[in-house]
Amino acid sequence: MPLRKWAASFRHAFEGLLDAYRSQRHMRVHFFFMVLNGVLAMVYKLNAVEVAIVTICVALVVFAEMVNTVIEAMLNIVCETYHPITRFAKDVAAGGVLVTALNALIVAGLIYGNPERIGRLRQVWVTGEYVDASALPRALVMTVVLLLVTITAAKVGRPQASVLEGGSVSGHTAVAFCLATTVFFLVRGEVYCWITTCLAFLVAMLVAQLRLHDRAHRVRTVIYGALLGIAIPLIVFGLLAKPR
Repeated sequence: MPLRKWAASFRHAFEGLLDAYRSQRHMRVHFFFMVLNGVLAMVYKLNAVEVAIVTICVALVVFAEMVNTVIEAMLNIVCETYHPITRFAKDVAAGGVLVTALNALIVAGLIYGNPERIGRLRQVWVTGEYVDASALPRALVMTVVLLLVTITAAKVGRPQASVLEGGSVSGHTAVAFCLATTVFFLVRGEVYCWITTCLAFLVAMLVAQLRLHDRAHRVRTVIYGALLGIAIPLIVFGLLAKPR
């Protein structure tokens, strides 16, 4: 096959992937978990076998979702009215996605929920002591990247929303609470640690209040942003920085 046809085939396949990402909300969730899997694999320092197992499971979920999307689109073209066989086919296809998703959750729980790793995570949160000081800037970079990827993934496909405007997650609130939580880790051991952290969270709450006051977001989306901003640095700093 000529190189031009190979390039055309790849372009069509890539466009199909982008179409599925833009049009299907569940697909955007699956792609976010693919990125999260890559970040956690680096943070957890998984071996090659563990990375391969988790990656295959996540890829199977994405593949099943794409097949489910195709089946639904074809059935909508063939059958414009309700038909029990059409409903049966759609339910079975959705059930296949559910099976692969549950399988991925079980595998991820067994690998990432290792008791030794969870204990290390808890110890870092409590003590805040690190063996390698260089872990802090690396954790900071990973936190920022993961936060931006999460916000972008939540808002792609919404033409009325930019990365930090509108959408299902308040980007301003997420960034503010992420910075406040990061301050908590960066100043651990200092005399004014708790004062600095409280001031940082106070500023974050003011940002959240302004988003509500300007009616840019609802209470639900502001809460989602705050939880996202707190959870990401807790996980990344807790896992990347080894305690003494």
